[in-house]
Amino acid sequence: PMHSALKRDGVPLYKLARKGESVARLARRVRISALETIRYQPPYLELRVRCSKGTYIRTLAEDIGAALGTCAHLAALRRTASGQFRVEDAASLEALQALSEPERAQRLLSVPALLRELPRAQLDAEQEARFRNGQALKSFPEQGLCAVYGADGGVIGLGQADAGGALRPVRLLSQAADKHR
Repeated sequence: PMHSALKRDGVPLYKLARKGESVARLARRVRISALETIRYQPPYLELRVRCSKGTYIRTLAEDIGAALGTCAHLAALRRTASGQFRVEDAASLEALQALSEPERAQRLLSVPALLRELPRAQLDAEQEARFRNGQALKSFPEQGLCAVYGADGGVIGLGQADAGGALRPVRLLSQAADKHR
């Protein structure tokens, strides 16, 4: 959709849309693994969608409307899960603030738990020093986003490995945060 963070010539589409501009956009392949009717009270249709990343639900609604020979848009949108995370496992900020420090520490997920579904890149001390200084590292077979672990086994951040095997820093934890791993 035009109101998205996808970029055209380095400019997010939403910035172009705010200027009243519209540009042609290529269709993207997505996977809809489940599409369930929850409630239908004309003219409202409530659906549950299980889909791949990169799916724009607003665009899906427009496509469903077009397939039905009419138009459609979203009245509401709620993400109930993303990867391993489920809304029923979430806690509000107010609920967390009401907990004691030990209770809060038990409730919050550790950084390694947050990253457990990502591929792991393990660095030795020399590699860790270079990576923390923003340098790309060579010879990483796993392509894509990965959790990067330092010589002591703790998470130091996220890296992106390209097709050529170069691992580049994306986000790094401060060394002061190490005690909270």
